[in-house]
Amino acid sequence: MHLRITGAVQLTGEWQAFGEFHDLLVSDTNELSGLGGQNPQPATGDSNFALVFPGGLGACQCVLGRYGRGAAPTTAPFAYVKFDAAFYAGVAGGTLDVDSADYPPRPGLDPGLLSGTLTFKAVRLVDGPGGPVETADTITVEATFAARWYHYLFPNVSVTLGPGGPVSGTSQFSTAESLVDDHGGRFVEWESDFRPQHTFPHDISQELRVHAPAVGTYAVGALTPPQFADPNRWPAVYTALFYRDDPRIGLSTGGTLTITQFLEPTAEYYGEIHGTLTSRVALWVDDVTVSADTVTENVTFAVQLWPLAGIPAAVSTLNPHP
Repeated sequence: MHLRITGAVQLTGEWQAFGEFHDLLVSDTNELSGLGGQNPQPATGDSNFALVFPGGLGACQCVLGRYGRGAAPTTAPFAYVKFDAAFYAGVAGGTLDVDSADYPPRPGLDPGLLSGTLTFKAVRLVDGPGGPVETADTITVEATFAARWYHYLFPNVSVTLGPGGPVSGTSQFSTAESLVDDHGGRFVEWESDFRPQHTFPHDISQELRVHAPAVGTYAVGALTPPQFADPNRWPAVYTALFYRDDPRIGLSTGGTLTITQFLEPTAEYYGEIHGTLTSRVALWVDDVTVSADTVTENVTFAVQLWPLAGIPAAVSTLNPHP
């Protein structure tokens, strides 16, 4: 990337360029692309910039919007620059021209190449008593880039619980992963919050175990705590539910699992598992005592399966509010 900065800061040189697409499975909303640049020999501390773009970034001629602290862009991309402790927020009116966007054939470890030009103005922000305050310092950033472009898959899970149990409603945030177990099956695991604020630990965590996943419909098996503790006694399909604020464990008593898509990962590319789960879950006080609560649940999930060569290295392009 060749980058030229004029105004309150003067810099010209070749910067490292990198980018990524956060692809939310089976969704065309809440996805983000990020283009970043970093000065390998910073003259004014740790110099870097980022462009954050709503959705997948392809060949385009786009107008940049104003940097929005604390929020991801929803309609127009925005940019920002950091020079050590100095932060410059992009103002509306910049331009982004992408003339080539070559993505790999499937998301995975292989990068693509994104090339084009970028021009925007930015104003320095400093902390004030009521939040960030603009100063009189401004810069103009002009860049020509050819960036390695990584494509990451992210899970998309919705969980509805109730009635029964300490948590009910539909999740507002979920994260998930899928792992191969040591007994010829696969776990799909998710953690969910049911309030607008993301908390850690999450309100619930849950595991779904499938002996031999493939497209089809399966009966969810009934499970007791002694069976859960012994892998040799696991049903072909079961689910277990754990609450953050309740010591009881929830174990499936029946239900239906439908897998609508199953794509095995390779050494270089992601796989995917998509489906729905409808189940009844009994809450166990101890190994032999079931409480009066029985929870019904409905789950829709689309979860990435990591490439067999490992989890793709993460980069820090997508941080809309540093």
